[in-house]
Amino acid sequence: MRVEVIHSGGLYAERVVSTLGKRSPGNVIGYQVPSRLPLIVDDPEEFLPPELGGAEVIIAIKLHQDLLLEIPRLVKGRATRVLIAPIEDPGWIRPGLQRQVTAACAEAGIESAFPKPFCSLVPATPVIAEFCRVYRAERPEFKIVVQDGHIISVEVVRGSACGLSEFVAQGLVGRAVSADVVKEAGILHHSYPCLASMNMDDESGDTLMHHSVDIQKEAVRSALEKESRS
Repeated sequence: MRVEVIHSGGLYAERVVSTLGKRSPGNVIGYQVPSRLPLIVDDPEEFLPPELGGAEVIIAIKLHQDLLLEIPRLVKGRATRVLIAPIEDPGWIRPGLQRQVTAACAEAGIESAFPKPFCSLVPATPVIAEFCRVYRAERPEFKIVVQDGHIISVEVVRGSACGLSEFVAQGLVGRAVSADVVKEAGILHHSYPCLASMNMDDESGDTLMHHSVDIQKEAVRSALEKESRS
């Protein structure tokens, strides 16, 4: 399964391209578009790569609203089967734009998802489920092995598309299993650092950074519980 990541630049986009590329070498390509565009773009196709749509999955990161809305129309009839537009800041995609893009994708016959943040992605539709399986990119799941009261290995069964889960996993190895180890996972999360926004999200009443931290901590807590039962 091939992936095209179209973005307006920045460290977060670089991490996604790099992490997914490591999980499926040779199947991920990145396209960068201008980050500074007029408030209204009269001809958005002018700023989109003409070859876009050659992969089954398009991941659109922090695009101008007119470019994002144009993608389903541009790739209709091509190889694209799903458009994933992660939201790491509430300002990236407002609810009204999300509804418009969802409708445009449906008209083009492709699936769509707007995980907020990306590490909250769930395999809710067939193509997204295939993407999650191939790239192990959805809500994190760890497999932790404990020996003599210490964590001796952490496997990332699935994890953040930005690579944060791998960082947390590496940081947990060698730590003592204690009441604070889940809290330590949250500290590691900040140390990467996570690039989700600290701006308040009106829909959840919290920041996406906090939501991302909670997702990672819950994955560690769940893995430790499974290990203790085994």
